[in-house]
Amino acid sequence: MKLGFGKPKQKNSPLETNTDSVVANRLKELCGGDSDLYGAMSRLMFLDPKKITTPLDRGYRIAGGISLYRGDLDGVKKYFEKAASFAGDSHPEYQIILKRSDEAVKVARKFYDEFGSLSMQS
Repeated sequence: MKLGFGKPKQKNSPLETNTDSVVANRLKELCGGDSDLYGAMSRLMFLDPKKITTPLDRGYRIAGGISLYRGDLDGVKKYFEKAASFAGDSHPEYQIILKRSDEAVKVARKFYDEFGSLSMQS
């Protein structure tokens, strides 16, 4: 009996698998046999940047939100400045946070102090 949940998973084509191994092997070569460096680079680099669908401003926005959560004023300024530079005028909230970053960090700190443990209670 078929339940019809979603589409069947697509198997990697031999060409795609071969391309992945060529890329991995080349990165290993570039790391000069340093397995620690290769391990770090293979986890942190975007090996195929064309597959990235998240706009850069959204990535910096996420980093800025994490900085707000941590109360990291320098991070808030740094990441929202980057997000604003990529987003242009499409996200005016980035400019507001930049202009009022001290106040924003204080508000975030109070908010998370008060409500930060809600997710732990459920």
